[in-house]
Amino acid sequence: MTVTEITQIGKNAINDENILVLFGETITPDLLDVSIVQKKLGDEMIQLEKGGELIFGDQSYQVNSVGPLANENLNEIGHATIFFQEEVGVIPNGIYVTPEKLPDLEVGMKISYQ
Repeated sequence: MTVTEITQIGKNAINDENILVLFGETITPDLLDVSIVQKKLGDEMIQLEKGGELIFGDQSYQVNSVGPLANENLNEIGHATIFFQEEVGVIPNGIYVTPEKLPDLEVGMKISYQ
C-alpha cells in the first residue's frame, strides 16, 4: 500500500464531471486550478491494478481499470486522471473506479493506493 496526502485542492478541481486530476508537488501553475495536489508519504512505489482499491480518507473505491501509463506517471510526477464511472475508457493515464460518486475531499486527507 502506498499513501499520499492532499496538500492543495484547486478551485475548479471538483465539478460535476465525476473526474479528478491528481498531480504531485511539481505541478505547473497553470494546472493548479483544476488539480488535486498530493505528496507521497514514504518511498513505496504505486502499483495499482484492476481489482485494487483507491481510498480517499475512509471512502473506498474499486479499481476497474488502470491505463498503461498511470502507475508510471503517479510514481514519477504524482499524476493520474481518475474517472468515477463504471464504463472503462482508453485514456493511457486514466484510472477507472466505482462507485460513480466523487469523494468528499479536504486538504490533509490521505489517499491510499492498494
